[in-house]
Amino acid sequence: MIGGVFLFSVAFLLPCVAYSEKVMPVGHLMPLGHQSPPSVEIDEFTVDNAPDPNTFYEKYVKPGRAAIFRGAVKNTTGYKIWSDEYIRENYGDLEVRLEGKKESVHTTPIGETYLGRDNLRHFVDTYNSSNVYIVSELPAAMFKEVGVLPSIGACGEMAKRFVEIDIWWSAGGSRSIIHKDAFNQINCLYRGTKFWKMYEYKYEKWIHKHWEPENEVGGFSDVNVEQVNLIEHPNIAKIPWSNFTINEGDCLFLPKSYYHQVNSDGPNNLAVSILFGRFDGRESIDVSDCTKDTDYKTLKHLSEFEVMWPWAGTGVMSMGWPDLEEHSRRPLIELSKKLEAVNQNITVVELEEMWGLVDEDDGKLRRGDYVKALSYLDTNGDKEVSLEEIKSATWEQIRTYIKEVYPYEPSNSYDFEYSYISYEKVLGVLELAMKRQAFSRSFWIKVYMKYCQGTHKYGNEVFTGLVNSEDINIVYSNSITKEVIDRALKNWLYYWQPQYADTTIRPGTNVDVMKQEFDEHEVHEDDETTEPSQFDEDERIVDEL
Repeated sequence: MIGGVFLFSVAFLLPCVAYSEKVMPVGHLMPLGHQSPPSVEIDEFTVDNAPDPNTFYEKYVKPGRAAIFRGAVKNTTGYKIWSDEYIRENYGDLEVRLEGKKESVHTTPIGETYLGRDNLRHFVDTYNSSNVYIVSELPAAMFKEVGVLPSIGACGEMAKRFVEIDIWWSAGGSRSIIHKDAFNQINCLYRGTKFWKMYEYKYEKWIHKHWEPENEVGGFSDVNVEQVNLIEHPNIAKIPWSNFTINEGDCLFLPKSYYHQVNSDGPNNLAVSILFGRFDGRESIDVSDCTKDTDYKTLKHLSEFEVMWPWAGTGVMSMGWPDLEEHSRRPLIELSKKLEAVNQNITVVELEEMWGLVDEDDGKLRRGDYVKALSYLDTNGDKEVSLEEIKSATWEQIRTYIKEVYPYEPSNSYDFEYSYISYEKVLGVLELAMKRQAFSRSFWIKVYMKYCQGTHKYGNEVFTGLVNSEDINIVYSNSITKEVIDRALKNWLYYWQPQYADTTIRPGTNVDVMKQEFDEHEVHEDDETTEPSQFDEDERIVDEL
């Protein structure tokens, strides 16, 4: 009888075991990288044998090929002197943007005063004992200590197209999601070690990309890099990928839109990245200032270059703002040429069509004045902008124009908390507090800080709105009407953004601000795109296996 049961059990289990082995792919629910071995090699250089700007553009930037520059910044000032003490003493009052160490965990830390913003003094004092990570524009005062590789900075057009300078800094242990960045960049590591996994853009259809509006050039994958679910995201295992380590002093050329995932090791991990133009569709670049006398071996200081969006270290950031040439001047030139064909120039009407009406409800917050924006480019004061005015506009003119028309990005502002902690979240916590007959200001602030994970300042603002006074410290729940709530949360209503909310329905309305974009630009993962023949061959081989 026992033997019979034993035989029955084995007979019963064998099909299940075979079935499990068949459906459970290699690397299922394991960290990213265990699904298939890396197979794409990355070229490596030193400063001494690195390509000149023209060769670098032709062989790496234009085709979107990554490259590593070993030990490239070891002789720079920043590499030699950027200790915690030096940065604290010399740049302590300058501000930076904060994120949590794990990008997949949507918790933004609180700095000394603001959510998502800190000064370098406070950061240096606390980062070794907190889950905090600088992902920010680098304050321009520090440019003089950053080195620029000759392959992009010795001469040529790339040296004139630096868009933004960013800094990443943590105590190690930070981990990114799989994502891509809009611009080409040179990322140099001044402290620590980084472990990179990279996937070429041509395999994007297998990356399980999270939906985003069609006009966005960034993006990220829905794949959980800690536990890759190959039942939900099977295609990630098909992608040929690169795996390499960047050490202190090394630099990486990361091409535009090249997907990557990065783990940082500590105890002090600091990197600086120079973001430069995309050069979309450009067969060649201007290198007319490159001569036989050009020095291709010596790094220049970043302070010797004009950066499109230099960050002063205080105020509203410009992180993620557009290239002043490719994505600002060029669209205006193209529009102006079309209008010239019918004897017209650009007016406020065309700017509204280009950037959207201020009161248009599509999830973007527009706070600019298009009349003022036009005036920055209208040098002759005729309330129109001609093709010649656009072509002759300085970067400063274009900057002020973009600042006026570009949609508000919450994370660049001191007011980030109004968007990041959504109206729905604050309202839900408030409704719980209202189950009491009455509650005090101090009680509400503690509740707000604990459950909304916000700051004392903003919690206090809500209570002041509830009682309409700075001096009253008790509120009775039966006095809190809808009108009172709207008054207390008016800034949360104004700054509401769908990407931080649990819904795309604007509070107090039935308007789904994202519905139109989803309807018009719905992305299907199975949509076919034209890929190189090698891509199709890879797919055939993987399917056979």
